[in-house]
Amino acid sequence: MLFMVRSRRAWIYILSVAALLVPAGGIAYLGAVSYRDERGAIAAQDERQRQAATGIADRINRAIGGALDSVESATTLAQGTNRTTPSAPLARYWFWIDADGQMRAPHAVPGSVDLGGALDRTAPCAQGTPLEDCVRELATRQTRVARLQAAQRAEACRGDACGEKWTEAKRQYTSLVQFDDTGHIAQLGLARTLQLLGDSRAPAALAELEKRFADRTFEGVPVTLVVAMLRAQPAGADALLDVADSVLDDKYSLDPIVRLGVLARIRGRLAGTLSEPQARRRAELDERVSLIRSEARAAAGLADDVPEIVRTAGATWRGRAATHVPQRTVIYRRRADGGVIGISVDAPMLEEAAGQEPRDVVAKNARALVMPSGAAVVPELRRIVQVPLGEALPHLTLAIVNPIADPDPRDEVIRERSKRHIMYTSALAVALGLGLLLMIRGAARARELAQLKSDFVSTVSHELKTPLTSIRMFAEMLEQGVAQGDPAKMARYHGVIVQESQRLGLLIANLLDYAQIEKGTRRYTPSRQDLAGLARLAVTTFETLRDPDGERNSIEVEVSPESMRADVEVDRDVVVQAVLNLLANAAKYGGAEKPIEVAAGADATGGWISVRDHGPGIPPVEQARIFREFYRSPEAYRSGVEGTGLGLALVKRHIEALGGTVEVASELGQGATFTIRLPRVQEQP
Repeated sequence: MLFMVRSRRAWIYILSVAALLVPAGGIAYLGAVSYRDERGAIAAQDERQRQAATGIADRINRAIGGALDSVESATTLAQGTNRTTPSAPLARYWFWIDADGQMRAPHAVPGSVDLGGALDRTAPCAQGTPLEDCVRELATRQTRVARLQAAQRAEACRGDACGEKWTEAKRQYTSLVQFDDTGHIAQLGLARTLQLLGDSRAPAALAELEKRFADRTFEGVPVTLVVAMLRAQPAGADALLDVADSVLDDKYSLDPIVRLGVLARIRGRLAGTLSEPQARRRAELDERVSLIRSEARAAAGLADDVPEIVRTAGATWRGRAATHVPQRTVIYRRRADGGVIGISVDAPMLEEAAGQEPRDVVAKNARALVMPSGAAVVPELRRIVQVPLGEALPHLTLAIVNPIADPDPRDEVIRERSKRHIMYTSALAVALGLGLLLMIRGAARARELAQLKSDFVSTVSHELKTPLTSIRMFAEMLEQGVAQGDPAKMARYHGVIVQESQRLGLLIANLLDYAQIEKGTRRYTPSRQDLAGLARLAVTTFETLRDPDGERNSIEVEVSPESMRADVEVDRDVVVQAVLNLLANAAKYGGAEKPIEVAAGADATGGWISVRDHGPGIPPVEQARIFREFYRSPEAYRSGVEGTGLGLALVKRHIEALGGTVEVASELGQGATFTIRLPRVQEQP
């Protein structure tokens, strides 16, 4: 038995150490795995972000290639003009340089403006003309110029009181139309003045101007265009818009800047309320004028880049920062005919051309940002990943950014894994705490078992010594003839020897039973018994074993009729022994001369035998402990009642092995009731 106790203590130590080492090893392993997994998760996140950025860069490169193909098709169809517009979004600002290095699209802006048709203020004298005639001609010409300027000032009058001035201007213009140097200007002024005066001869004056001076210009504007504008003005907005269309169609072969000036003047005369079709035509005019202006500006911006573009262009497209506008990128390639085509783009255009796909969303509010190489993002943005935009665009890089106020995707990965690690670590920490608790409880239990073992050895020694002493003493008295001749005394001595032998046998039987139970070798021999008979047999046996001369407690037995009909399948000796242990405890702790109540009852499923005493009762905290092996409550020690601490433990083990239960109910000062419940044999129908 002591060996079994030692084995149990060894298992307690082993389990306690395991409860510490297993969680501690798990925490160490989780830490190593977490570090490795965290590095792997961050590396995987970085790779996913890099692939997303590379995918965006590839889409931008494909969009650039498509835009150049669109420009190639447009220039091929245009056959030398720029009237065909490429359809690709990135080809909004495109250019074409022919094989001679001349820019064909957009139109270049000339360095000077033709001002032909102005007054010729050079000396009028030819070689060999007398000096007096030259001086006279020059003076006459200056007089005509002064008269022409006076007429122009009079014509400029506006208001209701300008009739006389307009008439004077008409008189002066009429006198000047016959001269070659002032004729075309005076004829134009005369036509305008007649229109102001409402004279019906104004159309004839315009016809005369167009007939006589068709080859003249007014500061680069052909006389024919001036006449068309003057004729269209009284006719209304539709006529002016028709003139604008003819200018846009390059009917008059105007210089781009002159053409812009003419169109601006026509737009200025389109005042007042316009009909819906007229407003639509006016909007189209505005759009085309804006395009012409943009082309002129674009051509001016590309002028300094043309030599370098022609020199470095190849069959594969490449890009470089524009000379005057570093934020703009010029992308170009050489055509098969030796010319060069290209596009001008900026960062927002490239970002828009990339679009967005689901795999690009590597973080909350993430977006692509095209920026110069080596540049840093603004403080309000976080750079998540940055990759080159390609070998053909070495001056640009692509970065994926998100607002600095939004979460960092790397922190999100770490935080998500940290939650999992915290959960695992917390579970292991709880297990470690439980292991410590189990170890502490195991140590306390081991100390308790050691103390119980010591008490058990002392108690068993005393319990064995007491009946042996009585047997030896009365046997020696019989041997010495103390009761010689006194049959009653001899019978009494023999009875004590028999009773103490039975008591000693009961104690040894309990010890053997416990040893067999611990080893698992205890065998039971069940048989069908009636519950009431078992209760009566236990009471009769207890009465037989009691000391006839000692203090005796009266035993009251109550057997219900149902218990007499209730059969149970049990080992009779085991159940009787269990009831005997309960009766012995009731006699020891119930108090002298206080009755012991034994009751047997049954119901449809089982039966029970209860033993009640009228002792001090059992505290609630002790009611779960009294069934432990070798355990005796402090009250039992203080009462001086002898015992081994095995009785109730054996009762519980035996009854549970037979399929029953043992219960205790007690209140302090009210005694205690122990009840054995056993399953009833069900009769087969």
